[in-house]
Amino acid sequence: MLKLYENQKNTIYKLQKELGLPPTTLYHYAKGRRNIDNIPAFWLIQISQIEGVEVNKLFKEMKKYQERLRNETNK
Repeated sequence: MLKLYENQKNTIYKLQKELGLPPTTLYHYAKGRRNIDNIPAFWLIQISQIEGVEVNKLFKEMKKYQERLRNETNK
């Protein structure tokens, strides 16, 4: 499963559907095509509510996960 962060509970598809986003929006963040630093705060808050994770913790986990993926692809 493609993820935004390590312990993600819901699929990206489900998150996008819950947020009312176009089909590929969160996939761009998950694949590193968009930097997680630029994710709208409104989406981050909604994702944290859906996932049951505190917003700051979620953002840190997303950044950490994106950085790890970036490092793995640069090897």
